[in-house]
Amino acid sequence: MFEHASRLYARQLFPTRNGYPLYIPEPPSNRPLELIERGTSIGDVGIVKLDGSFQYAFNIFTPQTDAAINYFGVPVGFHNLTLHGRDTTSVPYKFSKKSEVKTEGKYRKTVDVPLNAHASDGSTASPAGFKLGYQVGESPSESALLTLPDGAIGEDYNHLEDIRTYSIENAPSWYTFISETLGRQAPSGSLYVVTGCDKSAAWGIVTNAENSEPKESTLEFTAKFVAASASYACSWGTMGFAGSIPPCRSADPKPGVKQPHNQCHFIRGFKILLRESVSTELNQDQFVAVESITDHSKIDSLLRQNENSFPGSDSWWSRLVSSSQSGGGTPHQEGADDWIDDVELDPPTGPYHALDTINKYLLETNPQAEVAISHESDWWDLSPGATLANEDDIIRRLASRTPTIESGGVFLVARAATQSDTRPNEGSAMVGDHEAAR
Repeated sequence: MFEHASRLYARQLFPTRNGYPLYIPEPPSNRPLELIERGTSIGDVGIVKLDGSFQYAFNIFTPQTDAAINYFGVPVGFHNLTLHGRDTTSVPYKFSKKSEVKTEGKYRKTVDVPLNAHASDGSTASPAGFKLGYQVGESPSESALLTLPDGAIGEDYNHLEDIRTYSIENAPSWYTFISETLGRQAPSGSLYVVTGCDKSAAWGIVTNAENSEPKESTLEFTAKFVAASASYACSWGTMGFAGSIPPCRSADPKPGVKQPHNQCHFIRGFKILLRESVSTELNQDQFVAVESITDHSKIDSLLRQNENSFPGSDSWWSRLVSSSQSGGGTPHQEGADDWIDDVELDPPTGPYHALDTINKYLLETNPQAEVAISHESDWWDLSPGATLANEDDIIRRLASRTPTIESGGVFLVARAATQSDTRPNEGSAMVGDHEAAR
């Protein structure tokens, strides 16, 4: 059975506890400039699709009148929350330059070669770009690697309880808006509210299936120069890889415009499940299937790398799928949407998530609740190893946690962090400048 590479990628990077790994980090190119420049952000409501992209619907902190951000419209009865600068925590270099986020696998760096880089005036006085080569060894287990040549920023909302309460109150209308008004597939359990994210301007991804043959890959990063500063944008290359995504050319940023950190690699937030009776009232007959996280078939190794998805550029994704945009009304509906239909499986949402198991368990054990809501951080202590725990182990550990019910919603009480929660995972690593430069 075909398995989309996004599932392997997410399955491998979930245990790093950075959040929900997005296999396709770049925003769609056929959106308003403001929406593209910011990428996926705090307060976004949407769904992680099978291809590993985040399908945006609306933002809970943006007024209805802001048609550039709430481009598709807003749910009936919508009122936005207020976002102040003091409500968020930002880390400019959460991932340092030339960082790597990787799981256990036989990756050996083979190339770190400077490239000739030219500024817009044709000179070569500016810093050069570089190539990163990875030799992927034969391995009985699958693995994944994310490289961030320019590093990545991190941002998180500080008052999770405010978003949780707001989401419990409004989740039914959100599902109705996405499923009926926008006409998208939004099975109960698929809704995701972003409370934090990590974003970059450049990246490269390698995934390797279990029992795969040795292969060698080259990720090529060319320096792009904007005014007096330089940042790395990605070009694309492979050696010895089959089944790779074709390269493309993107428009460079205009003079004086800084390359935005709009490529979102990890999102942190709430997943929301409605009880079946509530979903039936909303004419929803689909639920996210809770599958075994070890039930996956082998796939060939794949390489993906972005192409400087800057506002106005023609990204490789926009050329892969035909996405329609209505011209005059609100909300804007999508035709082909932002995923590939001919490889889509059932269910049409992303890979297995431990929160699906948690939410299902919460509703089954708390019949008085109508909505289950869990945050990304809720599963971390329920799966303490270097790989994702299976469903039975998660449920067994859930028995020791105390749920709380408020306004018809059930959720887990935050547990005080222990030393084991902050200890690095065995079998996973984040490599910064000092190692990446070796």
